[in-house]
Amino acid sequence: MKLHIRILSCCALLILFLVTSCATSRSTGDWKDPELGSKKYHHILVIGVAKQPDKRKFYEDEFAKKLNRLGVMAIASHTIIPQDKMQDKDTIVKSIAGLGVDGVIITRLLGTREQGPVTHGKTYKVPYGYYNKMNEYYKKSYSDAPPVSYTETHEYLQLESNLYDAETEKLAFSTKTDSFLRQEFKKSVVAYIEIVVEKLQVNNLL
Repeated sequence: MKLHIRILSCCALLILFLVTSCATSRSTGDWKDPELGSKKYHHILVIGVAKQPDKRKFYEDEFAKKLNRLGVMAIASHTIIPQDKMQDKDTIVKSIAGLGVDGVIITRLLGTREQGPVTHGKTYKVPYGYYNKMNEYYKKSYSDAPPVSYTETHEYLQLESNLYDAETEKLAFSTKTDSFLRQEFKKSVVAYIEIVVEKLQVNNLL
């Protein structure tokens, strides 16, 4: 009987290890505007904050494709806004005029950290200041963005995605996720997008 219990315990630990080791992205907190009510977003502009155009393009294209498959109209920002105009609010406003965009989702790299314990499922407090306006958030994020990729030197990338209401420019939703980097860049990005989209769905924003 004791041997049987020990075998079951070892199997349980093995399953737990396989599940956690395969996970490439882990949510570490999210926030939703309590005044948003039941509003949902049906046409979203996707912006990836990156100084490397190829990474921006891949991220935005993958995110837009994922949303489109769910029936949400989505536009990758690189298809309508040049890299050197992304910090110009007037250019962005003019570029999306007439397209029916009701939401803008901006994703940035917060930083990196070595592998360690991760706390899941907690709500985190979104800072005031530049978070509250999407143009200010983008400018700050772009100025802080690293000029090179960290994917070969760190275990985790800490990423943040903010959804802004296109009409009011106010922050509607924010989520932060750790993305595991032992997989190659593209697989890590796809895994991250899956987590963010799931969060948007759970919070009834899509």
